[in-house]
Amino acid sequence: MKSKRFKFIAWAICAVILTFSIAGCSTTSATQPASQSPSAAASDKREITDMLGNKVKIPAKVNKVFCTSPIGTYIVYTLAPNKLLGWNSKMSEDELKYISPKYKNLQVLGGNMGGQNTFNTEAITALSPDIILDFAYNGQTSDMVTELGKQTGIPVVIMDSALKSTAASYRLLGKILGVEDRGNMLADYVQKSLDRTAAMVAKVPADEKVKIYYAESADGLKTDGNDSMHTEVINFVNATNVVTMDTSSTGKGASVSMEQVLKWNPDVILANSRMGGSDFLKTIYSDKTWADVKAVQNKRIYVPASLPFGWFDRPPCIARVIGVEWLAAKLYPDYVKVDLKSDVKNFYKTFYGVEITDAQADSLING
Repeated sequence: MKSKRFKFIAWAICAVILTFSIAGCSTTSATQPASQSPSAAASDKREITDMLGNKVKIPAKVNKVFCTSPIGTYIVYTLAPNKLLGWNSKMSEDELKYISPKYKNLQVLGGNMGGQNTFNTEAITALSPDIILDFAYNGQTSDMVTELGKQTGIPVVIMDSALKSTAASYRLLGKILGVEDRGNMLADYVQKSLDRTAAMVAKVPADEKVKIYYAESADGLKTDGNDSMHTEVINFVNATNVVTMDTSSTGKGASVSMEQVLKWNPDVILANSRMGGSDFLKTIYSDKTWADVKAVQNKRIYVPASLPFGWFDRPPCIARVIGVEWLAAKLYPDYVKVDLKSDVKNFYKTFYGVEITDAQADSLING
């Protein structure tokens, strides 16, 4: 009898121990973070392919972006301004008139402009951007940008700055920044606008193509040729850039002689207001050395708008979308039939979120 009772007690004790052991194992399994941390960490990242074909691991959610140049800064501003950490340079009072009040006082973080490195690496690192956004032309990116990524450990995403890639840039950035609907909407706007202008200028006969010289200094003797990212709009609107020499070695324009300009004898001169163009315009019509140039004789010198961002160049940014239509209408009024004032107002509302007046639109259009 005692033996049976002892066996029963022993069996009961074993059962209790076994029950607690199972419960303990179950609890440990349910609350064991260490075994799940690798997969949890992996879910915080995603891999994207940038426009140069690079595979880049970025945070699953991108909230903060530093752009290495105004090209990227301006496109992010139009797409997801709340994710933009700062401007590349201080904006003028005239530029700020077209900027939403919420973003006028973003800090200046420097950038890669005209081949000059003005990055404030410490400030950038302190702000902990999720990605560094760079725009390359013809697949070329700056060593300074690569070095910045190495110094900070922040993933670098590279886009294509070509005018024809603008819509694709919006679509990809929309996905990266988590604003896919707006990215697609702006991409559709860009593609429709560019396609419409391209269809109109395609009807211009070869013998009516306008010859253009691009002046990038107060004396008018700095320029860029067909090989430059700074003159893409000229080619797009079916005009001829008279400068065929190699100008790719500099980011600030190549120097030419007055004799060369006289030989080229352009029909139209475009003067960049950010690089002395306004001063050039003030003196050009009274300067005897320019008197024999056809563009001067016919008073066909135009200064593309630059508020808040350049319609033509410096930088060659998203504002070129409206700049293409503007230049095409200036050059070929018989072929390009558009309501430019209405389109300018719509562009500023859609991309910059600002309502501009008819007077402002006229000022932008007429320079």
